[in-house]
Amino acid sequence: MERRPVQSEERKLATVLFADLVGSTALGGSQDPERTRALLDRFYDAMAAEIESAGGTVEKFIGDAVMAAFGAPTALEDHAERALHAALAMQRRLAELFGDELALRIGVNTGEVVVGQAREGSSFVTGDAVNVGARLEQAASAGEILVGERTAAAVRGAFELESSATPASASRGSRERCGRGSPRRSGSPSSAPAAASRTGTAPRTGP
Repeated sequence: MERRPVQSEERKLATVLFADLVGSTALGGSQDPERTRALLDRFYDAMAAEIESAGGTVEKFIGDAVMAAFGAPTALEDHAERALHAALAMQRRLAELFGDELALRIGVNTGEVVVGQAREGSSFVTGDAVNVGARLEQAASAGEILVGERTAAAVRGAFELESSATPASASRGSRERCGRGSPRRSGSPSSAPAAASRTGTAPRTGP
Protein backbone atom coordinates (compact mmCIF):
# COMPACT_ATOMS: atom_id res chain seq x y z
CA MET A 1 0.00 0.00 0.00
CA GLU A 2 1.38 3.37 -0.99
CA ARG A 3 2.06 5.79 1.87
CA ARG A 4 1.31 9.44 1.64
CA PRO A 5 4.18 11.76 2.56
CA VAL A 6 3.76 13.26 6.02
CA GLN A 7 3.57 17.03 5.97
CA SER A 8 6.62 18.40 7.80
CA GLU A 9 6.31 20.85 10.64
CA GLU A 10 7.61 24.37 10.24
CA ARG A 11 9.04 26.79 12.78
CA LYS A 12 7.98 30.42 12.53
CA LEU A 13 8.14 33.61 14.53
CA ALA A 14 4.53 34.51 15.21
CA THR A 15 2.21 36.16 17.70
CA VAL A 16 -0.58 34.30 19.45
CA LEU A 17 -3.68 35.82 21.00
CA PHE A 18 -5.86 34.25 23.68
CA ALA A 19 -9.16 35.85 24.69
CA ASP A 20 -11.68 34.67 27.26
CA LEU A 21 -15.20 35.99 27.74
CA VAL A 22 -15.83 37.17 31.31
CA GLY A 23 -19.41 37.17 32.61
CA SER A 24 -20.87 34.68 30.17
CA THR A 25 -21.47 31.99 32.81
CA ALA A 26 -23.57 34.26 34.99
CA LEU A 27 -25.40 35.69 32.00
CA GLY A 28 -26.03 32.24 30.59
CA GLY A 29 -27.48 31.06 33.89
CA SER A 30 -30.23 33.64 33.64
CA GLN A 31 -31.24 32.64 30.10
CA ASP A 32 -32.52 29.51 28.41
CA PRO A 33 -29.96 27.37 26.54
CA GLU A 34 -31.11 28.55 23.11
CA ARG A 35 -30.53 32.19 23.98
CA THR A 36 -27.14 31.37 25.47
CA ARG A 37 -26.20 29.52 22.30
CA ALA A 38 -27.30 32.48 20.20
CA LEU A 39 -25.22 34.82 22.37
CA LEU A 40 -22.11 32.69 21.94
CA ASP A 41 -22.69 32.45 18.18
CA ARG A 42 -22.76 36.26 17.97
CA PHE A 43 -19.57 36.36 20.03
CA TYR A 44 -17.82 33.79 17.82
CA ASP A 45 -18.81 35.55 14.60
CA ALA A 46 -17.80 39.00 15.83
CA MET A 47 -14.42 37.91 17.24
CA ALA A 48 -13.57 35.86 14.15
CA ALA A 49 -14.38 38.84 11.93
CA GLU A 50 -12.07 41.17 13.88
CA ILE A 51 -9.23 38.62 13.95
CA GLU A 52 -9.47 37.91 10.24
CA SER A 53 -9.78 41.61 9.42
CA ALA A 54 -6.41 42.15 11.13
CA GLY A 55 -4.83 39.33 9.14
CA GLY A 56 -4.97 36.66 11.84
CA THR A 57 -6.12 33.05 11.71
CA VAL A 58 -8.61 31.67 14.23
CA GLU A 59 -6.95 28.60 15.71
CA LYS A 60 -9.94 27.44 17.74
CA PHE A 61 -12.90 28.36 19.90
CA ILE A 62 -13.25 26.51 23.20
CA GLY A 63 -16.42 27.33 25.10
CA ASP A 64 -16.34 31.11 25.43
CA ALA A 65 -12.61 31.45 24.67
CA VAL A 66 -10.75 31.99 21.41
CA MET A 67 -7.18 31.42 20.28
CA ALA A 68 -5.73 33.08 17.19
CA ALA A 69 -2.36 33.22 15.44
CA PHE A 70 -0.78 36.10 13.55
CA GLY A 71 2.16 35.35 11.27
CA ALA A 72 1.25 31.66 11.02
CA PRO A 73 0.52 29.86 8.81
CA THR A 74 1.00 32.91 6.54
CA ALA A 75 4.09 34.97 7.37
CA LEU A 76 3.47 38.60 8.34
CA GLU A 77 6.22 41.06 9.23
CA ASP A 78 3.95 43.10 11.51
CA HIS A 79 2.21 40.18 13.20
CA ALA A 80 2.64 41.62 16.72
CA GLU A 81 1.04 44.95 15.79
CA ARG A 82 -1.78 43.17 13.99
CA ALA A 83 -2.47 41.05 17.07
CA LEU A 84 -2.75 44.11 19.31
CA HIS A 85 -4.95 45.93 16.83
CA ALA A 86 -7.17 42.84 16.77
CA ALA A 87 -7.27 42.71 20.58
CA LEU A 88 -8.44 46.32 20.78
CA ALA A 89 -10.96 45.82 18.00
CA MET A 90 -12.32 42.73 19.76
CA GLN A 91 -12.87 44.72 22.95
CA ARG A 92 -14.62 47.52 21.08
CA ARG A 93 -16.81 45.09 19.16
CA LEU A 94 -17.78 43.24 22.32
CA ALA A 95 -18.83 46.52 23.95
CA GLU A 96 -20.93 47.38 20.90
CA LEU A 97 -22.71 44.03 21.06
CA PHE A 98 -23.16 43.52 24.80
CA GLY A 99 -22.39 46.82 26.52
CA ASP A 100 -21.04 46.30 30.03
CA GLU A 101 -22.64 42.87 30.47
CA LEU A 102 -19.57 41.05 29.18
CA ALA A 103 -15.84 41.74 29.00
CA LEU A 104 -12.74 40.15 27.52
CA ARG A 105 -9.47 39.29 29.18
CA ILE A 106 -6.73 38.91 26.59
CA GLY A 107 -3.16 37.63 26.48
CA VAL A 108 -0.85 38.33 23.54
CA ASN A 109 2.60 36.79 23.16
CA THR A 110 5.26 36.65 20.45
CA GLY A 111 7.79 33.89 19.94
CA GLU A 112 8.83 30.88 17.91
CA VAL A 113 6.03 28.40 17.24
CA VAL A 114 5.78 25.10 15.45
CA VAL A 115 3.17 25.12 12.71
CA GLY A 116 1.74 21.70 11.97
CA GLN A 117 -0.86 20.42 9.55
CA ALA A 118 -3.80 22.77 8.92
CA ARG A 119 -7.04 21.67 10.52
CA GLU A 120 -10.38 22.83 9.18
CA GLY A 121 -8.78 25.84 7.52
CA SER A 122 -6.86 26.97 10.62
CA SER A 123 -3.21 26.56 11.51
CA PHE A 124 -2.10 24.31 14.31
CA VAL A 125 0.56 26.08 16.37
CA THR A 126 2.39 24.82 19.42
CA GLY A 127 5.37 25.84 21.50
CA ASP A 128 6.37 27.67 24.64
CA ALA A 129 5.22 30.99 23.18
CA VAL A 130 1.71 29.55 22.97
CA ASN A 131 1.80 28.34 26.57
CA VAL A 132 2.97 31.74 27.81
CA GLY A 133 0.21 33.47 25.84
CA ALA A 134 -2.38 31.28 27.54
CA ARG A 135 -0.97 32.11 30.98
CA LEU A 136 -0.99 35.82 30.19
CA GLU A 137 -4.68 35.61 29.34
CA GLN A 138 -5.39 33.77 32.59
CA ALA A 139 -3.58 36.47 34.56
CA ALA A 140 -5.46 39.36 32.92
CA SER A 141 -8.42 41.00 34.59
CA ALA A 142 -11.69 41.65 32.81
CA GLY A 143 -11.18 44.29 30.11
CA GLU A 144 -7.37 44.01 30.17
CA ILE A 145 -4.73 42.86 27.70
CA LEU A 146 -1.49 41.35 28.98
CA VAL A 147 1.36 41.49 26.47
CA GLY A 148 4.59 39.47 26.44
CA GLU A 149 8.02 41.10 26.38
CA ARG A 150 8.85 40.19 22.77
CA THR A 151 5.48 41.54 21.67
CA ALA A 152 6.17 44.78 23.50
CA ALA A 153 9.57 45.12 21.85
CA ALA A 154 8.05 44.49 18.43
CA VAL A 155 5.35 47.17 18.77
CA ARG A 156 7.46 49.85 20.41
CA GLY A 157 6.65 53.15 18.74
CA ALA A 158 3.21 52.00 17.63
CA PHE A 159 1.81 51.47 21.12
CA GLU A 160 2.50 53.33 24.37
CA LEU A 161 3.63 51.07 27.21
CA GLU A 162 3.40 51.45 30.96
CA SER A 163 4.21 49.31 33.97
CA SER A 164 1.60 47.34 35.88
CA ALA A 165 1.53 45.03 38.88
CA THR A 166 0.64 41.62 37.49
CA PRO A 167 1.65 38.59 39.61
CA ALA A 168 5.11 37.35 38.65
CA SER A 169 3.91 33.74 38.62
CA ALA A 170 1.49 34.34 35.78
CA SER A 171 3.96 33.50 33.02
CA ARG A 172 7.56 32.78 32.31
CA GLY A 173 9.50 35.87 31.45
CA SER A 174 8.24 39.40 31.49
CA ARG A 175 4.91 40.68 30.35
CA GLU A 176 2.81 43.75 29.91
CA ARG A 177 -0.67 44.74 30.77
CA CYS A 178 -3.24 46.62 28.71
CA GLY A 179 -6.35 48.26 30.04
CA ARG A 180 -9.63 48.35 28.15
CA GLY A 181 -9.17 50.26 24.95
CA SER A 182 -5.38 50.29 25.28
CA PRO A 183 -2.56 47.71 25.01
CA ARG A 184 0.22 47.47 27.63
CA ARG A 185 3.78 46.20 28.14
CA SER A 186 5.95 44.69 30.89
CA GLY A 187 9.63 44.98 31.68
CA SER A 188 12.31 42.39 32.36
CA PRO A 189 11.62 39.16 34.28
CA SER A 190 12.90 40.70 37.49
CA SER A 191 10.81 43.86 37.19
CA ALA A 192 7.11 44.52 37.55
CA PRO A 193 5.03 43.89 34.43
CA ALA A 194 4.10 46.92 32.41
CA ALA A 195 0.96 48.27 30.83
CA ALA A 196 0.76 49.82 27.39
CA SER A 197 -1.79 52.05 25.74
CA ARG A 198 -2.72 52.19 22.07
CA THR A 199 -3.29 55.93 21.71
CA GLY A 200 -2.19 58.89 23.71
CA THR A 201 0.45 58.72 26.42
CA ALA A 202 0.10 56.08 29.07
CA PRO A 203 1.67 56.71 32.50
CA ARG A 204 4.64 54.51 33.34
CA THR A 205 4.91 53.07 36.82
CA GLY A 206 7.79 50.65 36.20
CA PRO A 207 11.45 51.09 35.39
